[in-house]
Amino acid sequence: MRRIVQVIGFLVLIFCIVQAATAAIAVRNIDINPSGNLVSGQTQVSVSFVIDFASSGGYTFDSENTLQMSTDLDSATWSYVIIQDEVENPAILEIGPNVNINGWVLSYPSSRDISMRVNMNGVAPQVSTSEEKTIVRVAELSSVGSVISGTEVEKTALVLNPSQIEEVISSLIIELTNLKSSIDTLAASGVDVTAAQTKYQQAESDLQNAQISSDYARAQSYVSSAQTGIDELKTLVKQMSAQKAINDANAPVEQTDELINYFKVNKSMSADPRLSPIITKRELAADLVVDARDLASEGKYDEAVQKAGEAYTKANEALNDALALKEEVDSNPFAAIGGILSGALVTIIVVIVVIILAVVGFLFFRGRKRWDELG
Repeated sequence: MRRIVQVIGFLVLIFCIVQAATAAIAVRNIDINPSGNLVSGQTQVSVSFVIDFASSGGYTFDSENTLQMSTDLDSATWSYVIIQDEVENPAILEIGPNVNINGWVLSYPSSRDISMRVNMNGVAPQVSTSEEKTIVRVAELSSVGSVISGTEVEKTALVLNPSQIEEVISSLIIELTNLKSSIDTLAASGVDVTAAQTKYQQAESDLQNAQISSDYARAQSYVSSAQTGIDELKTLVKQMSAQKAINDANAPVEQTDELINYFKVNKSMSADPRLSPIITKRELAADLVVDARDLASEGKYDEAVQKAGEAYTKANEALNDALALKEEVDSNPFAAIGGILSGALVTIIVVIVVIILAVVGFLFFRGRKRWDELG
């Protein structure tokens, strides 16, 4: 029997917990005018909403709790009406950023239909920098002041500082001007900058509209669009600059390839030791070009430009060496032979020359001796 009583007690406790857990305020029909961004210290804001009170352990609201409504708006005025079974009580007026309503005012038997209609007016707060601010917040607080889970509803808006908008516009104009200079430089070097020019013109138009707009919220929208366009343009310019640097570095590599082929095919200098260091430098430059391409494909454009610069330096070293060798070979037809006749072949020729000189010397001295005997 005692066991049964314990079970029943436990079930009753669980039922009470579930009943308490299902209790919560419900905020609906929230209307905020204007609905977009606000201007610091200027925009007049009006808010309206309805709060429904669900049953909580047999009551519409816990009498020990508190209903809190708050805002970051300046000069806030509140008007709320408690509606009982579709009958409206007289409106209550409150002034200030916070309204706290004691729970016993809202605590009725669960058989009653209780709701609250709220209107609030205020002015966008003063801000030194554009930032998000709370327009309205509704929450049920416990007896110790903590927010009851699941009851908090908050709506925010971006409050704009007009002077900051002007500073941002000026900063973006400077940034866009610098990008235009980079675009012009790329265009002068033969790069197709059509896509960049399109983005530049759109960002420029957005900034011009932001400057002449008297609606700061709209001006902020233009500024945001311009900022996005400029960010995309910066990436595009970096991408084009990296590709140009890679192309510039690859050009002397290809020129060196042509000269190496000229030496090997036209001059039969494949075994010429003077060609080896040129080939080595060319291979290093080509590897650096590949590294630069890989970095660019990963979106690491600054690193790609740096790597392409290293490739360009090394490729030009190889090209200059190759040009010097070509000048030497072309100006002296026998210069190439010096390269061909190398190693063991040179040794053999030296030996043959020595032998010939020895024979000539022997014959010379022998002839002179005979002349001495005859004389």
